[in-house]
Amino acid sequence: MKRGNYFGTVVDGKWWKRYREHAFFARGNGDFDLDATGISFRKKLTREPLVIAWNEISATRLGKWHAGRWAMGRPILRVEFTRDDQSLCAGFLLSGDWDEMTQLASDIAERAAR
Repeated sequence: MKRGNYFGTVVDGKWWKRYREHAFFARGNGDFDLDATGISFRKKLTREPLVIAWNEISATRLGKWHAGRWAMGRPILRVEFTRDDQSLCAGFLLSGDWDEMTQLASDIAERAAR
């Protein structure tokens, strides 16, 4: 489990068009975790985490911007996935260390490919 920030989920690559399904609608701080089912992020003061299943994930990338927000040069983990015939991309700020985040992105991509 790792503390971090959820930047939001964009739809079809349009930063101004945000995914608003259950647990995805609000940005915020919380706890990021990887488990047997996939990625989960539980925002503070919420009960239900947002969950992205391994079989939904198509790619992972790192960037400095996501969903209209800038991370001041720190790496944002972008998890690209498909749900309900929509192309989605969730962004998480978990660490300022590019090497650590590169390894995490690689680990997620590897687990999703299985």
